[in-house]
Amino acid sequence: MKAASEAQRRMILVGAIIGCGIVTAAPPAFAANFSARETSRGLHVDRAGGAMGKLSSNGWFRRPGEPMFVYREGGKTVAGVWVGSSDAAMVRSGTTESSPLIGRIVPAWKDGKLSLTIEPAGGAAVQTTVFQRASGGGALDRHTSTWEALQGSYRATLQAGGKDAGWLSVDVNAEGGARFSGDLPASIPPALAAAAAASIEDEVNYIYGNLSDVNPLMR
Repeated sequence: MKAASEAQRRMILVGAIIGCGIVTAAPPAFAANFSARETSRGLHVDRAGGAMGKLSSNGWFRRPGEPMFVYREGGKTVAGVWVGSSDAAMVRSGTTESSPLIGRIVPAWKDGKLSLTIEPAGGAAVQTTVFQRASGGGALDRHTSTWEALQGSYRATLQAGGKDAGWLSVDVNAEGGARFSGDLPASIPPALAAAAAASIEDEVNYIYGNLSDVNPLMR
């Protein structure tokens, strides 16, 4: 396995950087079938029907071929997530590279603004728009320079086959954490949805780490 890239190391440090600052915000005004919150122990996922899951680091010392993250439900490992040098995430229903593919998360940037392509295995790709501030006035953007400009709620529309297919949002709260919710197509399984949220959280951490008004010791 290749040495971890800077982006991979950032993803491993998600919980350590700002995860402890997560608070529960008011639920969005739109119906959601997916929600997640970052904690010091990983990304906790809540789904419609009461099911819960957790995406967490697979440890600092991994053997070649092992996933960077594991997704668990009911204490059992059900999926592994591998992150490549291009920041694309591969999700498989197991912890070996020969495990069946669940899907991929492929990030892209235009003028510093993130969008994702979610590719469920055997299903149509789902693309997000950029994450626009819910109250108007900008987007989740790598050119953001201050904490005041970063905090807030951002929402992207999901599109499949040229049609709207749902939405996904991230809330960056006053304590520096992030919370996610969305109305996702049934073709996107929980482990793949969790990997998408982790990609957005990594982007928030990247922006947070480059703010001009944040003490470097807090990054």
